Amino acid sequence: MRFIFLIAVVCLCSSCETLEHGVDNTVEVAKTLWGSSTRALEEARDNAITKTYDKPYWDCVRSAVAVVDKRHWVLFKKDEIKGYMVVMGVHGAVNTTEIGVFFDELSDTQTKVEVSSLSTNAKRRVSKELFHGLDIAFGYLPPDPPEPKVVVKTTQNVTTPVP
Repeated sequence: MRFIFLIAVVCLCSSCETLEHGVDNTVEVAKTLWGSSTRALEEARDNAITKTYDKPYWDCVRSAVAVVDKRHWVLFKKDEIKGYMVVMGVHGAVNTTEIGVFFDELSDTQTKVEVSSLSTNAKRRVSKELFHGLDIAFGYLPPDPPEPKVVVKTTQNVTTPVP
């Protein structure tokens, strides 16, 4: 019964939106209900943290995806043609906080990368780590030193780190 009600609401919203704004908004309403709309992230681009790289568009996109994988973030949505990806699962933010990474090709050898989110803290954290990773990938910074491994010694019921 709930499913039929949901279908009726979607159809009603779609028909009202189509009459008022055209077909594009109908798709946006469906995406919003489904949970995959990027409209809020696109509107938040006015306050985005940006950095421009003297690298081609595709190099920036590939390197950004590699940074997302290395940081173990969730790549929720990606559209390389439209020039964006949505990242979630950032440490220090709510797991469902969406962070948009947008790519603007300024020229054949220059790309602007924008990080936007409705969460200021998540936006700052992702932009700091993403831009740092891109700087390393493009050779602007030396690679990060490997993290030291901590050896844990267990004695009966007490666990203590070994220096």
